[in-house]
Amino acid sequence: MSDLTESENSIETKRLILFPYTSENLSLFNSDIVKFEESYGVIYRGEELDHLLKDFLKRLEDEIASDPENYLFFTEFLIVLKENRHIIGSIDYKYVPRDGVTEVGYGMNPEYCGHGYMTEALDAFLEFGKKLGIKKVLADTLPDNIKSQNVLKRCGFRYLREDGNLWWERTLQSS
Repeated sequence: MSDLTESENSIETKRLILFPYTSENLSLFNSDIVKFEESYGVIYRGEELDHLLKDFLKRLEDEIASDPENYLFFTEFLIVLKENRHIIGSIDYKYVPRDGVTEVGYGMNPEYCGHGYMTEALDAFLEFGKKLGIKKVLADTLPDNIKSQNVLKRCGFRYLREDGNLWWERTLQSS
């Protein structure tokens, strides 16, 4: 069984491990989720693996293979609860930064909402982003997604504008 924290790019918080998909482990996840779970000692309880998410993960596998130097800027990081090794969601930067700016996205199984996990994950992910040289992070939410808006506010994002979605930004200060 592989240790999730072995990867130099894993992020550890008090209650969570954020574990990035690489071309190898994503290929295994896409082809045999049971073997993936056994190999990493985890249980997948994240977002529903509907056809849209499955298609996205297949495309992500190709994107990682085509740009391995920058994969940390667009791969998904699985959010794993330390206490039971359940994968409860994911978080990612959506693209390689342009002039230091990128966008963050995240999702979580609703069963795990309301415990501060996403706030904890996003805070740690933003710190990780600083180390990667990201200067500003954008995010968007649906107007009725109050829980996600509250996560962004707790993590220091400020409201920018609305264009059907609500847009937010956070400047990352250098340490």
